[in-house]
Amino acid sequence: MICRSLELMRWALRGWRRRVWYVAGTDRRWSFYWDAYYITKGLRQRCGLQARVTANPWKLRRQIIHFGDRYAFLNGPSQTLHESNHVFLTWFHGGPDSPDPEMRRLFLDLVGAADGLNKVVVSCRISEEILTRGGIAASKVERIPLGVDLARFAPPTPRDRAAARAELGIPAGAVCVGSFQKDGVGWDDGNEPKLVKGPDVFVDAAAKLFARHRNLIVLLTGPARGYVKQGLDAAGVPYVHRFLSEYPQIVRCYHALDLYIISSRMEGGPKALLESWATGVPLVSTRVGMSADLIEHGRNGMLAEVEDADALAEHASGLIEEASLREACRREALGAVRVYDWALIAEQHYEKLYRPALEGRARRG
Repeated sequence: MICRSLELMRWALRGWRRRVWYVAGTDRRWSFYWDAYYITKGLRQRCGLQARVTANPWKLRRQIIHFGDRYAFLNGPSQTLHESNHVFLTWFHGGPDSPDPEMRRLFLDLVGAADGLNKVVVSCRISEEILTRGGIAASKVERIPLGVDLARFAPPTPRDRAAARAELGIPAGAVCVGSFQKDGVGWDDGNEPKLVKGPDVFVDAAAKLFARHRNLIVLLTGPARGYVKQGLDAAGVPYVHRFLSEYPQIVRCYHALDLYIISSRMEGGPKALLESWATGVPLVSTRVGMSADLIEHGRNGMLAEVEDADALAEHASGLIEEASLREACRREALGAVRVYDWALIAEQHYEKLYRPALEGRARRG
Protein backbone atom coordinates (compact mmCIF):
# COMPACT_ATOMS: atom_id res chain seq x y z
CA MET A 1 0.00 0.00 0.00
CA ILE A 2 1.72 3.16 -1.21
CA CYS A 3 0.43 6.63 -0.44
CA ARG A 4 -0.48 8.71 -3.45
CA SER A 5 1.45 11.97 -3.36
CA LEU A 6 -0.35 13.32 -6.44
CA GLU A 7 -3.63 12.97 -4.61
CA LEU A 8 -2.25 14.94 -1.69
CA MET A 9 -1.02 17.65 -4.06
CA ARG A 10 -4.53 17.89 -5.46
CA TRP A 11 -5.94 18.53 -2.02
CA ALA A 12 -3.26 21.13 -1.31
CA LEU A 13 -4.11 22.99 -4.51
CA ARG A 14 -7.78 23.05 -3.51
CA GLY A 15 -6.91 25.02 -0.42
CA TRP A 16 -6.32 22.32 2.18
CA ARG A 17 -3.43 23.26 4.42
CA ARG A 18 -3.84 20.57 7.01
CA ARG A 19 -0.92 19.03 8.80
CA VAL A 20 -0.85 16.07 11.13
CA TRP A 21 0.13 17.21 14.60
CA TYR A 22 0.92 14.16 16.70
CA VAL A 23 0.66 15.03 20.39
CA ALA A 24 3.24 13.23 22.49
CA GLY A 25 5.54 15.79 24.05
CA THR A 26 9.30 15.75 23.66
CA ASP A 27 10.37 13.54 26.58
CA ARG A 28 12.35 10.75 24.95
CA ARG A 29 11.93 8.51 27.99
CA TRP A 30 8.27 8.04 27.09
CA SER A 31 7.14 5.37 24.69
CA PHE A 32 4.60 7.91 23.37
CA TYR A 33 7.39 10.06 21.97
CA TRP A 34 8.85 7.26 19.87
CA ASP A 35 5.46 6.28 18.45
CA ALA A 36 5.06 9.89 17.39
CA TYR A 37 8.59 10.09 15.99
CA TYR A 38 8.18 7.05 13.75
CA ILE A 39 4.61 7.75 12.64
CA THR A 40 5.32 11.36 11.65
CA LYS A 41 8.56 10.33 9.96
CA GLY A 42 6.71 7.72 7.91
CA LEU A 43 3.95 10.18 7.00
CA ARG A 44 6.51 12.67 5.73
CA GLN A 45 8.72 10.23 3.84
CA ARG A 46 6.19 7.78 2.41
CA CYS A 47 2.95 9.74 2.27
CA GLY A 48 4.11 13.27 1.56
CA LEU A 49 2.17 14.71 4.48
CA GLN A 50 3.41 17.55 6.62
CA ALA A 51 3.55 15.86 10.02
CA ARG A 52 5.09 17.05 13.27
CA VAL A 53 5.28 16.10 16.94
CA THR A 54 3.89 18.68 19.35
CA ALA A 55 3.07 19.14 23.02
CA ASN A 56 0.87 22.20 22.51
CA PRO A 57 -2.00 21.66 20.05
CA TRP A 58 -4.65 23.74 21.79
CA LYS A 59 -4.77 26.78 19.49
CA LEU A 60 -4.59 24.93 16.18
CA ARG A 61 -7.36 25.29 13.59
CA ARG A 62 -8.25 23.24 10.50
CA GLN A 63 -5.60 20.68 11.38
CA ILE A 64 -5.41 16.94 12.00
CA ILE A 65 -4.52 16.46 15.67
CA HIS A 66 -3.68 12.98 16.94
CA PHE A 67 -3.30 12.53 20.68
CA GLY A 68 -0.87 9.65 20.99
CA ASP A 69 -0.62 10.67 24.64
CA ARG A 70 -4.14 10.11 25.97
CA TYR A 71 -3.26 11.86 29.22
CA ALA A 72 -2.62 15.10 27.35
CA PHE A 73 -6.15 15.03 25.93
CA LEU A 74 -8.09 13.67 28.91
CA ASN A 75 -6.26 15.75 31.53
CA GLY A 76 -5.79 18.82 29.34
CA PRO A 77 -8.02 21.66 28.11
CA SER A 78 -9.53 19.57 25.32
CA GLN A 79 -12.65 21.75 25.33
CA THR A 80 -10.55 24.56 23.86
CA LEU A 81 -9.83 22.63 20.64
CA HIS A 82 -11.48 24.36 17.70
CA GLU A 83 -14.27 22.45 15.97
CA SER A 84 -12.56 22.86 12.59
CA ASN A 85 -9.91 20.32 13.62
CA HIS A 86 -10.06 16.58 13.02
CA VAL A 87 -9.13 14.95 16.33
CA PHE A 88 -7.92 11.39 16.97
CA LEU A 89 -6.81 9.68 20.18
CA THR A 90 -4.86 6.49 20.79
CA TRP A 91 -5.90 4.30 23.74
CA PHE A 92 -3.56 1.41 24.47
CA HIS A 93 -5.08 -0.37 27.45
CA GLY A 94 -7.32 0.01 30.48
CA GLY A 95 -11.05 -0.07 31.03
CA PRO A 96 -13.89 0.08 33.54
CA ASP A 97 -12.55 -2.99 35.35
CA SER A 98 -8.99 -1.73 35.74
CA PRO A 99 -7.59 -2.12 39.27
CA ASP A 100 -6.22 1.42 39.00
CA PRO A 101 -8.89 3.99 39.98
CA GLU A 102 -7.18 6.68 37.90
CA MET A 103 -7.42 4.45 34.84
CA ARG A 104 -11.11 3.85 35.50
CA ARG A 105 -11.64 7.61 35.67
CA LEU A 106 -9.77 8.17 32.43
CA PHE A 107 -11.84 5.50 30.73
CA LEU A 108 -15.10 7.15 31.80
CA ASP A 109 -13.75 10.47 30.53
CA LEU A 110 -12.91 8.82 27.22
CA VAL A 111 -16.42 7.44 26.86
CA GLY A 112 -17.82 10.90 27.52
CA ALA A 113 -15.48 12.51 24.98
CA ALA A 114 -15.72 9.88 22.23
CA ASP A 115 -18.53 11.57 20.28
CA GLY A 116 -16.26 14.58 19.77
CA LEU A 117 -13.44 12.49 18.32
CA ASN A 118 -13.07 11.32 14.76
CA LYS A 119 -11.68 7.98 15.90
CA VAL A 120 -10.24 6.23 18.92
CA VAL A 121 -7.24 4.14 17.87
CA VAL A 122 -6.34 0.87 19.59
CA SER A 123 -3.49 -1.52 18.89
CA CYS A 124 -5.13 -4.85 19.72
CA ARG A 125 -8.43 -6.74 19.75
CA ILE A 126 -8.65 -6.88 23.54
CA SER A 127 -8.58 -3.07 23.79
CA GLU A 128 -11.07 -2.82 20.92
CA GLU A 129 -13.48 -5.11 22.76
CA ILE A 130 -13.06 -3.22 26.04
CA LEU A 131 -13.92 0.09 24.36
CA THR A 132 -16.97 -1.17 22.49
CA ARG A 133 -18.29 -3.05 25.54
CA GLY A 134 -17.69 0.09 27.61
CA GLY A 135 -20.01 2.22 25.49
CA ILE A 136 -17.94 3.57 22.59
CA ALA A 137 -19.53 2.97 19.19
CA ALA A 138 -17.69 0.41 17.07
CA SER A 139 -17.67 2.91 14.19
CA LYS A 140 -15.51 5.19 16.35
CA VAL A 141 -12.83 2.57 17.02
CA GLU A 142 -9.99 1.80 14.61
CA ARG A 143 -7.41 -0.93 15.24
CA ILE A 144 -3.86 -0.13 14.06
CA PRO A 145 -0.98 -2.14 15.55
CA LEU A 146 2.23 -0.75 16.94
CA GLY A 147 5.35 -0.92 14.82
CA VAL A 148 9.07 -1.51 15.06
CA ASP A 149 12.05 0.08 13.31
CA LEU A 150 13.38 -2.84 11.28
CA ALA A 151 16.38 -0.82 10.12
CA ARG A 152 17.46 -0.56 13.75
CA PHE A 153 16.11 -3.72 15.37
CA ALA A 154 17.76 -6.69 13.67
CA PRO A 155 19.37 -9.96 14.77
CA PRO A 156 22.98 -9.66 15.91
CA THR A 157 25.94 -11.31 14.29
CA PRO A 158 27.84 -13.71 16.60
CA ARG A 159 30.43 -10.98 17.08
CA ASP A 160 27.75 -8.40 17.94
CA ARG A 161 26.18 -10.78 20.43
CA ALA A 162 29.49 -11.52 22.15
CA ALA A 163 30.32 -7.82 22.30
CA ALA A 164 26.92 -6.91 23.73
CA ARG A 165 27.17 -9.53 26.47
CA ALA A 166 30.69 -8.47 27.38
CA GLU A 167 29.67 -4.80 27.46
CA LEU A 168 26.66 -5.52 29.69
CA GLY A 169 28.47 -7.92 32.00
CA ILE A 170 26.60 -11.09 30.94
CA PRO A 171 28.77 -14.20 31.41
CA ALA A 172 29.43 -16.11 28.21
CA GLY A 173 27.76 -19.32 29.42
CA ALA A 174 24.74 -17.71 31.09
CA VAL A 175 21.14 -17.96 29.93
CA CYS A 176 20.07 -14.32 29.77
CA VAL A 177 16.39 -13.39 30.18
CA GLY A 178 15.25 -9.86 29.37
CA SER A 179 12.72 -7.56 31.03
CA PHE A 180 12.90 -4.01 29.72
CA GLN A 181 9.55 -2.48 30.63
CA LYS A 182 9.02 0.25 33.21
CA ASP A 183 6.99 -1.55 35.90
CA GLY A 184 7.33 0.68 38.95
CA VAL A 185 5.51 3.87 39.86
CA GLY A 186 7.29 7.13 38.99
CA TRP A 187 10.72 7.71 37.52
CA ASP A 188 12.89 7.01 40.57
CA ASP A 189 13.49 3.70 42.33
CA GLY A 190 10.10 2.24 41.51
CA ASN A 191 9.69 0.32 44.75
CA GLU A 192 5.91 0.61 44.39
CA PRO A 193 4.88 -1.80 41.60
CA LYS A 194 2.63 -1.05 38.65
CA LEU A 195 0.74 -4.31 38.96
CA VAL A 196 -0.82 -3.95 35.53
CA LYS A 197 2.69 -4.64 34.17
CA GLY A 198 2.99 -7.83 36.23
CA PRO A 199 6.33 -7.26 37.99
CA ASP A 200 5.26 -9.69 40.75
CA VAL A 201 4.45 -12.31 38.13
CA PHE A 202 7.82 -11.78 36.47
CA VAL A 203 9.72 -12.22 39.74
CA ASP A 204 7.78 -15.41 40.50
CA ALA A 205 8.42 -16.80 37.01
CA ALA A 206 12.12 -15.88 37.14
CA ALA A 207 12.54 -17.60 40.52
CA LYS A 208 10.88 -20.77 39.21
CA LEU A 209 13.04 -20.69 36.09
CA PHE A 210 16.21 -20.16 38.13
CA ALA A 211 15.39 -23.26 40.17
CA ARG A 212 15.68 -25.28 36.96
CA HIS A 213 18.49 -23.34 35.26
CA ARG A 214 21.12 -22.21 37.72
CA ASN A 215 23.07 -20.38 35.02
CA LEU A 216 20.16 -17.96 34.55
CA ILE A 217 20.73 -14.21 34.71
CA VAL A 218 18.14 -11.46 34.23
CA LEU A 219 18.88 -8.29 32.26
CA LEU A 220 16.83 -5.26 33.34
CA THR A 221 16.81 -1.81 31.77
CA GLY A 222 15.25 1.52 32.54
CA PRO A 223 14.04 3.45 35.56
CA ALA A 224 11.62 2.34 38.30
CA ARG A 225 12.75 -1.28 38.53
CA GLY A 226 13.17 -1.31 42.32
CA TYR A 227 10.31 -3.71 43.04
CA VAL A 228 11.66 -6.30 40.59
CA LYS A 229 15.22 -5.93 41.86
CA GLN A 230 14.10 -6.45 45.46
CA GLY A 231 12.13 -9.52 44.42
CA LEU A 232 15.04 -11.01 42.48
CA ASP A 233 17.38 -10.33 45.40
CA ALA A 234 15.01 -12.11 47.78
CA ALA A 235 14.80 -15.11 45.44
CA GLY A 236 18.56 -15.19 44.89
CA VAL A 237 18.23 -14.66 41.13
CA PRO A 238 21.23 -12.83 39.68
CA TYR A 239 20.58 -9.82 37.49
CA VAL A 240 22.19 -6.90 35.72
CA HIS A 241 20.44 -3.52 35.59
CA ARG A 242 21.37 -0.90 33.03
CA PHE A 243 20.05 2.63 32.57
CA LEU A 244 19.89 3.83 28.97
CA SER A 245 20.32 7.46 28.02
CA GLU A 246 18.55 6.97 24.67
CA TYR A 247 15.88 4.47 23.64
CA PRO A 248 17.82 3.17 20.58
CA GLN A 249 20.47 1.81 22.95
CA ILE A 250 18.02 -0.93 23.87
CA VAL A 251 18.91 -2.78 20.66
CA ARG A 252 22.25 -3.68 22.21
CA CYS A 253 20.40 -5.18 25.18
CA TYR A 254 18.26 -7.42 22.98
CA HIS A 255 21.45 -8.64 21.32
CA ALA A 256 22.61 -10.01 24.67
CA LEU A 257 19.45 -12.05 25.32
CA ASP A 258 18.55 -15.71 25.03
CA LEU A 259 14.84 -15.05 25.60
CA TYR A 260 12.39 -12.40 26.73
CA ILE A 261 9.47 -12.69 29.15
CA ILE A 262 6.36 -10.48 29.08
CA SER A 263 4.42 -10.93 32.33
CA SER A 264 1.84 -8.13 32.07
CA ARG A 265 -1.78 -8.28 33.17
CA MET A 266 -2.82 -5.76 30.52
CA GLU A 267 -1.09 -4.22 27.52
CA GLY A 268 -1.66 -2.43 24.26
CA GLY A 269 1.52 -3.86 22.73
CA PRO A 270 3.91 -4.19 24.34
CA LYS A 271 6.74 -2.98 22.13
CA ALA A 272 8.91 -5.79 23.48
CA LEU A 273 6.88 -8.24 21.40
CA LEU A 274 7.92 -6.78 18.04
CA GLU A 275 11.38 -5.78 19.25
CA SER A 276 12.09 -9.35 20.39
CA TRP A 277 10.80 -10.75 17.13
CA ALA A 278 12.86 -8.32 15.05
CA THR A 279 16.10 -9.06 16.93
CA GLY A 280 15.61 -12.84 16.82
CA VAL A 281 14.93 -13.26 20.55
CA PRO A 282 12.51 -16.10 21.47
CA LEU A 283 9.55 -14.79 23.43
CA VAL A 284 7.19 -15.97 26.18
CA SER A 285 4.22 -13.73 26.96
CA THR A 286 1.02 -13.62 28.90
CA ARG A 287 -2.10 -13.44 26.73
CA VAL A 288 -2.29 -9.65 26.57
CA GLY A 289 -2.43 -6.92 23.93
CA MET A 290 -0.81 -7.63 20.59
CA SER A 291 0.73 -10.80 22.02
CA ALA A 292 -2.77 -12.31 22.15
CA ASP A 293 -3.32 -11.25 18.52
CA LEU A 294 0.00 -12.29 17.00
CA ILE A 295 1.60 -15.14 18.92
CA GLU A 296 0.79 -18.61 17.64
CA HIS A 297 1.74 -20.77 20.59
CA GLY A 298 4.67 -23.04 19.79
CA ARG A 299 5.10 -21.53 16.32
CA ASN A 300 6.41 -17.96 16.68
CA GLY A 301 6.42 -17.68 20.47
CA MET A 302 4.86 -19.06 23.62
CA LEU A 303 1.70 -17.91 25.42
CA ALA A 304 0.59 -18.23 29.05
CA GLU A 305 -2.56 -17.01 30.71
CA VAL A 306 -2.44 -13.79 32.71
CA GLU A 307 -0.87 -14.23 36.17
CA ASP A 308 0.26 -17.80 35.38
CA ALA A 309 3.90 -17.65 36.50
CA ASP A 310 4.16 -21.45 36.41
CA ALA A 311 3.30 -21.52 32.70
CA LEU A 312 5.66 -18.64 31.92
CA ALA A 313 8.50 -20.51 33.60
CA GLU A 314 7.57 -23.81 31.97
CA HIS A 315 7.41 -22.33 28.47
CA ALA A 316 10.64 -20.39 29.01
CA SER A 317 12.34 -23.57 30.17
CA GLY A 318 11.12 -25.33 27.05
CA LEU A 319 12.71 -22.67 24.86
CA ILE A 320 15.98 -22.97 26.78
CA GLU A 321 16.08 -26.77 26.58
CA GLU A 322 14.70 -27.43 23.09
CA ALA A 323 16.90 -26.00 20.37
CA SER A 324 14.47 -26.98 17.60
CA LEU A 325 11.56 -25.18 19.29
CA ARG A 326 13.71 -22.15 19.95
CA GLU A 327 14.92 -21.94 16.36
CA ALA A 328 11.45 -22.53 14.90
CA CYS A 329 9.96 -19.71 16.99
CA ARG A 330 12.83 -17.43 16.07
CA ARG A 331 12.52 -18.15 12.35
CA GLU A 332 8.74 -17.74 12.21
CA ALA A 333 8.88 -14.52 14.24
CA LEU A 334 11.49 -12.98 11.95
CA GLY A 335 9.18 -13.62 9.03
CA ALA A 336 6.05 -12.38 10.77
CA VAL A 337 7.55 -9.11 11.97
CA ARG A 338 8.24 -7.78 8.45
CA VAL A 339 4.75 -6.29 8.07
CA TYR A 340 5.11 -4.25 11.27
CA ASP A 341 7.83 -1.89 10.15
CA TRP A 342 6.93 1.60 11.37
CA ALA A 343 6.83 2.96 7.81
CA LEU A 344 4.03 0.52 6.96
CA ILE A 345 2.21 1.33 10.18
CA ALA A 346 2.42 5.04 9.31
CA GLU A 347 0.74 4.23 5.99
CA GLN A 348 -2.05 2.50 7.87
CA HIS A 349 -2.57 5.69 9.86
CA TYR A 350 -2.81 7.61 6.62
CA GLU A 351 -5.23 5.24 4.89
CA LYS A 352 -7.51 4.58 7.87
CA LEU A 353 -7.45 7.97 9.61
CA TYR A 354 -5.90 10.93 7.85
CA ARG A 355 -6.86 10.33 4.24
CA PRO A 356 -10.59 10.22 5.11
CA ALA A 357 -10.10 13.43 7.10
CA LEU A 358 -8.41 15.11 4.15
CA GLU A 359 -11.25 14.03 1.89
CA GLY A 360 -13.84 15.46 4.24
CA ARG A 361 -15.21 12.13 5.49
CA ALA A 362 -15.32 11.10 9.14
CA ARG A 363 -15.84 14.54 10.62
CA ARG A 364 -16.34 14.77 14.36
CA GLY A 365 -19.78 14.43 15.90
